[in-house]
Amino acid sequence: MTNGGIPLETVELRFQYTQSEYIKAERQYLISSKTIHKYDIALVAVFLLLSVVYMLFSSFSVFSILIFGLIIVVTALGSYLYILMPILKFKQTAKYHEEYTLVFSKENIKFKTQSIDSEVKWDIYSALWESHDFYYLIQAPRLYTLIPKRIFKDLNEKQLFEEIAQSRVKTTKHI
Repeated sequence: MTNGGIPLETVELRFQYTQSEYIKAERQYLISSKTIHKYDIALVAVFLLLSVVYMLFSSFSVFSILIFGLIIVVTALGSYLYILMPILKFKQTAKYHEEYTLVFSKENIKFKTQSIDSEVKWDIYSALWESHDFYYLIQAPRLYTLIPKRIFKDLNEKQLFEEIAQSRVKTTKHI
């Protein structure tokens, strides 16, 4: 059955990402995918403190200074990955500033923006992750389609999306 050319068992979503929600989602993904761990900040603080103490007790030996420098570099890289990279990725990627229209059916997903008009099969996705604010359709590590929950018109539309997605992907995970 169809409704004006669109099958009845479809969910059509229209939205545009905001910078704050994209950054929040990307950071949440980094933690949930274990790219960055929740306890990394505490570990860095402990290692930083230990390296400073070691530097003081070793009278600023070359090795202690190298260890301290290494910890500073690792801290800077982690900060870049978690703090700066999501901001830069959003600002520098044109597609995140476009309005999206996604149509989900059991057969496929239609993507439409100003620069994209494509239809993809569900088999490119391996998992559906759900958080409080987002759905992530996972393709591969660091490659996913982000769907903000705020865009669903009502609970029925959200439930239909979940039914369609869960029937087509292998894994569902609450994060």
